[in-house]
Amino acid sequence: MSAPGRSLALAVGLAFGLANAALAPSEVRAAALAADEAPLPPGTRAGTAQVAVLPPVGAAGPAAMVERIERDGTEAAETDAAESWVEVEYTVDPTLEERLRELFAALEVELGHAILLDPWTGQIFAYVSTDPEVFPPTRPYPTASLMKMVTAAATLRTRPDAVGGDCRYIGSPYLLSPSSLVPPPPDAMGASVDSFRRAMAISNNQCFARLAVHELGQETLLGEMHRLGLLEPPALHHPPGEVEPIQDDLDLGFLGSGLAGSTITPLGAARLAALLADGKLVRPYWIASARDAEGNALGVPGRAAPRLVWPPSIAERLRDVMADVTESGTARRAFLGRDGDPVLGPVRVAGKTGTLSGKDPEGRYQWFIGVAPADAPAVAIATVVVTDAAAAASAADVSAGALREVFCTERTCNAIHARRLYARALARDAERERAIREHTEALRRADEIAFAHEVVDLDRTPRPRPGSTLEIPRRLRRKPVDGEIELLVTLDPEGRVLEARVSSSNLPDFEEFVVAEVMGWRFTPPTRDGTPVRATARLPIPIRIE
Repeated sequence: MSAPGRSLALAVGLAFGLANAALAPSEVRAAALAADEAPLPPGTRAGTAQVAVLPPVGAAGPAAMVERIERDGTEAAETDAAESWVEVEYTVDPTLEERLRELFAALEVELGHAILLDPWTGQIFAYVSTDPEVFPPTRPYPTASLMKMVTAAATLRTRPDAVGGDCRYIGSPYLLSPSSLVPPPPDAMGASVDSFRRAMAISNNQCFARLAVHELGQETLLGEMHRLGLLEPPALHHPPGEVEPIQDDLDLGFLGSGLAGSTITPLGAARLAALLADGKLVRPYWIASARDAEGNALGVPGRAAPRLVWPPSIAERLRDVMADVTESGTARRAFLGRDGDPVLGPVRVAGKTGTLSGKDPEGRYQWFIGVAPADAPAVAIATVVVTDAAAAASAADVSAGALREVFCTERTCNAIHARRLYARALARDAERERAIREHTEALRRADEIAFAHEVVDLDRTPRPRPGSTLEIPRRLRRKPVDGEIELLVTLDPEGRVLEARVSSSNLPDFEEFVVAEVMGWRFTPPTRDGTPVRATARLPIPIRIE
């Protein structure tokens, strides 16, 4: 648990009894939006979701997408029943989603998905599906050459010397057979040569199949898929990707090059793209907030701290290599105008295309994932379209158009224009926090009047259940520390953690990790007069690493 030559001492103190000597009834009312009540984003559901687009907050604020939902998860009309509905506010930008729908229509894309998210937090800016019934957004589809990014990352991480040489091949780089798994001799007639960089740009199947077979092996490649979260659910309501059994080297080559062997959901692909920012695996989320019929804020599911899976240097190297995909490789036609100039001006895009035939629906599946700007990512994107003609608009075309909506105005394209997305999101967040504070303060004042002469205490102090421990990751154990993080933890009557937030701390580097870990703990139920109740308490966590 501790780094070599360094001891780690960690004690978790509990102060529930003291903290709850006077528990406010407004805190007792705290609750959470259950996972099965949390809907998919409106833009991914069949039919027209009954959502309201609220006006902007101030001159620079965003419109907000809000939906009223019955507690059983179905859409509801206006009702006075206090417990019959919740109101959910989404993180998606209504203006951007409208532009994406217009883009799909202009490109005559009948089956497609487009997702844009914050690669640092996982907050979704847009999530649009053209036909969720025929082409559901929550179903895994052939991963295609997106797998080359996984193979490349595993090679850079475990066999970095293997990307320094050239890849020789004969014939089409896209055809793979048992014989093409072996490189031709240096003097072979008609042999072509690609560098690792060029192989990525043109999506050379032979080169990446050999990396998978000769440099990585089955265990390492599958391990990288697990490491990158490809075989776990990327978010609420979304299934994990799948991988087929590997029988021989050809199967492994097909998997590593993306010709066959694995599937991924569109949101899983967006999560993969976000890794290019700094090597951290985010958990995408689209619910900004929720409140019940009485105006009480509800905890929302799906949030988690990003998980570091690559050194940032690998993410940086991949972005550098994958910028060639849009500038001279398989996506160049989408990202370069007829005059040869980049359609996003100075904003470079690092990305990867993928094309593979599939069924249900039947057609050519075309992918694009990436981040922009390539040197300092602000947005991650994933698009996939299903077509029946080679001349149809590609996922790269959709992505180029979508990124123009983020980075370009009528006059210019510039990385600074992405601030509009973040400014709108921050303004809406600030407004939401203000409304929550005002509502909470109003409840507190009412509680002080109603309970001025009562003492509310707990008769059973909650304790962490077995297994509620902190395994400090290696990245936080690199230097000695001695401090404490105090959390305000809200429990439901069964001892589940509804919310954990930092009350005080002198260990800022540990806060995000500690909050994420405590959110997964279970406690013995808090009780008052023998009855389990919701409770908010202070939880001091001393941490000492020597």
